[in-house]
Amino acid sequence: MVSADIQARLKEMGLLSPVDPEANSRWKPASRLDTVHGKVGGFLGNRKANAGLLLQGVADLLDRDFELIDGIVTDKAVYSRPAADDIIDDLAERCDFVVTAIAD
Repeated sequence: MVSADIQARLKEMGLLSPVDPEANSRWKPASRLDTVHGKVGGFLGNRKANAGLLLQGVADLLDRDFELIDGIVTDKAVYSRPAADDIIDDLAERCDFVVTAIAD
């Protein structure tokens, strides 16, 4: 949550806060895993070429070091927008953890 003082300063400068005011009520942090060894990883990209390369490298390293059961790779439809609910729901149902990348 952005404090009232910061909100006022942003308004004076004609800027908008980059914080989504609904984020705290809509999402909560996932509980921590003890390990990713033998888990199913999700890898969510933003359709930019370097995001795909970055995620593939992370997926390869995790698979090599932690012997993942599976790695589910998907991209959101529009790089500048949040992933659609059906993508988030599918990853949440099928994966033990998700790595996301924004790269250009």
